[in-house]
Amino acid sequence: MRAPLRAARFPDAGGQYGFMDLLPYHGDIAQENRDSHTVRIFPDYADTVLWLDGPVDYVGSGLSSELICVLQEWEQSYYDSLDSDLEWKSPSAARAFTAMGIDMAGRVANELGAEFAIEFASYEAGAPTHTVRSRRSANNMQASATFANIVSEMESEKERVARMVADGRPGAGWTAVAPLSGAVYAPGDRGLGVKNGD
Repeated sequence: MRAPLRAARFPDAGGQYGFMDLLPYHGDIAQENRDSHTVRIFPDYADTVLWLDGPVDYVGSGLSSELICVLQEWEQSYYDSLDSDLEWKSPSAARAFTAMGIDMAGRVANELGAEFAIEFASYEAGAPTHTVRSRRSANNMQASATFANIVSEMESEKERVARMVADGRPGAGWTAVAPLSGAVYAPGDRGLGVKNGD
């Protein structure tokens, strides 16, 4: 694992500060930060800023209601900082979004504990991606257990699909569906999709 650029302190829900490793990188995504235990945070019109393989809904996440509220406020501040062309209204708005995003990553890391890395890639031009990892166990065991269960379910599903593909079972593998025509494309198709139900 790479050495942290710096250790940072982030407050938890009780106002206590814990030290975390802050690991920025500039485009070279290290393998240790791309495993299934990496939670990414970013706004993306999904009613959540929490992402594993897909969006993680706040309901049932186990995160504290205080943290969920702060994450929702941060997401709304992002949308409020954009103009009608989805550009930053000002450079200071972009910097504020980045600073808050790093803080949000630290707060999520506090609740989930050392088992999870929290990755934040700002939409601010030139801002590095930061990965925050707590140095201590979770201060929200419910959230940590919930995220661990989500990761376990994702890994089980990936293994199930891999077994199906390896066994050559019908319907196994990856396909894409054209939404307007309903054509289904599989790897190796040369533009000749099959209509759904054909």
